[in-house]
Amino acid sequence: MRPRQIKSRICGKKPAQSPAGHRLPAADPKMRRRLRLSAAFCLLCFLGMTGCTPGASVDTLLKPPSLSAEQQQIYLALQDAVGSGITLQYPRAGENLSAFTVTDLDADGEDEALVFYQKTNLSAAENGLRIDVLDQMEDTWRSVCDMPADGTEVERVVIAPLGDAGQNEILIGYNNVDQSEKSLSVYSYETETMEQIFSVNYTMFDVADMDGDTAKELLVLNKTTENAAASAAMYRQEGGAVNLVGKLDLRTGFSEFSQVLYGKRPGETDGIFIDGISGTATLQTEVLYVKDGTLAYVLADADTVSKTARSAGYLSMDLMGNGEIVIPVQEPFPGYAADASEQVRMTRFLGVSGSALKEAGRGYFSLNDGCVFLLPLSWYDSVTAVTDTLTGDIKFCRYDGEIHDHMTELLRYGVAQEKEETEDRESEGYQLLRTRGKASYYMLAAETEDALALPWQDLMTQFLFVS
Repeated sequence: MRPRQIKSRICGKKPAQSPAGHRLPAADPKMRRRLRLSAAFCLLCFLGMTGCTPGASVDTLLKPPSLSAEQQQIYLALQDAVGSGITLQYPRAGENLSAFTVTDLDADGEDEALVFYQKTNLSAAENGLRIDVLDQMEDTWRSVCDMPADGTEVERVVIAPLGDAGQNEILIGYNNVDQSEKSLSVYSYETETMEQIFSVNYTMFDVADMDGDTAKELLVLNKTTENAAASAAMYRQEGGAVNLVGKLDLRTGFSEFSQVLYGKRPGETDGIFIDGISGTATLQTEVLYVKDGTLAYVLADADTVSKTARSAGYLSMDLMGNGEIVIPVQEPFPGYAADASEQVRMTRFLGVSGSALKEAGRGYFSLNDGCVFLLPLSWYDSVTAVTDTLTGDIKFCRYDGEIHDHMTELLRYGVAQEKEETEDRESEGYQLLRTRGKASYYMLAAETEDALALPWQDLMTQFLFVS
């Protein structure tokens, strides 16, 4: 679907409504099979007792969250206006995950409530998803605008000003019937009237100040299809209209997008870091920026972009908290064959320098733990890492050209989940780095005269946690 400027579905005023324990040893195969069968039997029994069937969807099994006092007031006012045969609809992603979005939509200094609901007395083929806006009149909520939605399911909601607009606009991403396509609608709300001013298909969208002028732009990303390359498009609102001001084909065949980040580029506008999936599970990053009012490439060519390839999940990040984005790319620590099954992988953190990628640091990155250990510079190419088969700790050892059992240990890092494991590590002199839930994260600097050895105080500062 091509971007289009639309002014339709105008909602007028409505008359006021009346208010209303220890780790288990590994089991043998027969025991594991019995455990699986027992678990499956228990699950079927539970489903039978609750009246649910194995074919029931997640949506039918989940209970909507309880409503706050304000939300309850809004809900009752909505029922007064449209009837009681309704079901609230919740966005599936983004920051606004409530069926109720309460904020100032028309810059009048007072909050309005944006509510998504569906009528329950419609046939399965009908789209019952609707949007209602409620306003407060003398501390009482009443419906002032009600309209059909432009999709069958709310995927994401963003309330933000765009371009030169002096007030918030309402951006709603919808899933369509078969969920193969998503559409974005932009609405403007003023004087109890809500009108759609723009619509476009999308895979991911974001709203941010991309050119450093304090006004926010709309970024729309689309995945690769049979007929088109993956693309990024930037829109601005000017004079009440949302206009396309720049579009680029991305140099990777992204089949989906993971995130968008904005990072410093010295002397330049922020870079736009787009993480996406290509192939089966390969994550790559395209970096763009705004030049002369339109989108432009940062990285020199497709070969440079391909150097950002890594496993899914290793998202770009502001590792040091200074606004500079780095891209975590993995390779084996020294001494491992590229196809070794039990290798410990090293992460190179790549930053952007001009139109090239530049290593900003390297270290060990545990995605599950959210832990990064940045290697001291003196350890580059001189230290490798191995897994302790007894404790699961990661051991950092001097590397002398091959991995063997007698390498000099310099540091170890480990996670304890059980009280007994915690007590063991503390009795052995481990330093506690962090606790999260039941997990305790520890390091232990080896006592050695090796020239590469560093005090534990220095090594502790090399640990960072990113989640």
